[in-house]
Amino acid sequence: MQYHKSFQTSNNNPFSSLIGVVLGILFLLGLFFVARFIFTILYYLSPVMLIAALVLDYKTVTGYGKWLIDKVKTNPLLGIGGILLTVLAFPLVCLFLLSKALFKKKVREVEQEVERQQEGEYTEFEELDSEPMDLKRLQEQARERQEPQRRNDYDDFFDSQS
Repeated sequence: MQYHKSFQTSNNNPFSSLIGVVLGILFLLGLFFVARFIFTILYYLSPVMLIAALVLDYKTVTGYGKWLIDKVKTNPLLGIGGILLTVLAFPLVCLFLLSKALFKKKVREVEQEVERQQEGEYTEFEELDSEPMDLKRLQEQARERQEPQRRNDYDDFFDSQS
């Protein structure tokens, strides 16, 4: 004997699907305004980001330009599309170039640190005169600077033995 249970939920509310659609549209609209706000901020900061990328590592920016020119030469349609996307998404391209320049700088710093640890650091030095040092004279000067010490019988014992 088998029991078969079935549950049916009847939804007689015609607005339930409409509420879901409206909430989805409001969510997408909110995302659009947030993205537009961020893109506007990046738009005004893009010249500063481009100059910073040039200062940090100018080869990153020139390399990107060379890459676009090579794309135009090898595949004109893709190259022109890349140039158009670069113009339209200029703030994002500037952000990308700045982040790439920062990453390259950090990699260079880490490489230099590893190289410094492997090879060691050079230390500054001064060359001394080649004349031999007169140690007896230096010892006498050191004794003169010291305060005279009180002598006792024990010290006299060793002085008389030699």
